[in-house]
Amino acid sequence: MSASTTVGYRCPVCRERLAEAPGDFACTNGHRFDRAREGYVNLLPGGRLKGRSSGDDEPMVRARRAVFDAGLYDPIIDAVAETAATLVDDVGPPAVVDCGCGEGSYLARVCDHTGAEGWGIDISKPAVRAAARRYTLQHHAVASSYSLPFDDQCFDIAVSVFSPRPHSEMFRVLRPDGAAIVVRPGPDHLAELKAIIYTAPRRHGDVADQDDAEGWPKAVSTRAVTFEVDLAEPVLRTALLEMTPFWWSATDAQRAEVADQVLRVTADMRIAVFRSQA
Repeated sequence: MSASTTVGYRCPVCRERLAEAPGDFACTNGHRFDRAREGYVNLLPGGRLKGRSSGDDEPMVRARRAVFDAGLYDPIIDAVAETAATLVDDVGPPAVVDCGCGEGSYLARVCDHTGAEGWGIDISKPAVRAAARRYTLQHHAVASSYSLPFDDQCFDIAVSVFSPRPHSEMFRVLRPDGAAIVVRPGPDHLAELKAIIYTAPRRHGDVADQDDAEGWPKAVSTRAVTFEVDLAEPVLRTALLEMTPFWWSATDAQRAEVADQVLRVTADMRIAVFRSQA
């Protein structure tokens, strides 16, 4: 992999390169975007993405941070970082973009393992704010995975963990020898929670079938990461449920049942690596 191209944001309005100043970013056409005091920049046109969800809210971000800080998801966070490390050569520090970085834990761990320059984007302002506050060595912006605010072919690795994964846009920003790391749920992911919330819970489909349906090329490698999540602390049982979409489907009674009775759950995930087609 090569690190010869300098990464920088491009304007979401006219797609010209944004020049960075102490308090803002601006392009030659006069479009200007203020830097938040936490260090991130909002690059959604008009400050929001019309017609789509604004992503994780504050309680969901706090719940995910609590679960990650407790180390409950360390096996998958470490596995993603280790996968990225296998894709890095000795030419120089790689450039990595996390397309849906959330509160920043996955990107920060990848950068720790690889020495990469990290760029994280997410549609959720609360998530990006949390990421920028804690992980000050990485760059963070509020932006959409469907319109990444970067030039073509500027990243060595693109990461997507349980996030929207538009393959054409991810491959657009990858260098010709770049790679995409995509993490999705396996068939038994959080089965214990689903059994409480849904009358007839369905298992997640095979990830290869998902690839075909979404137009992705064949993965060059796929790795299963399965582990038990110990939920001895009741507060973490609620946090785990709240960080997932299951929270919105659960009744108050079901939420209480999870908090009272679920002592462990199965985390079942798949890491797939795809090579750039450029």
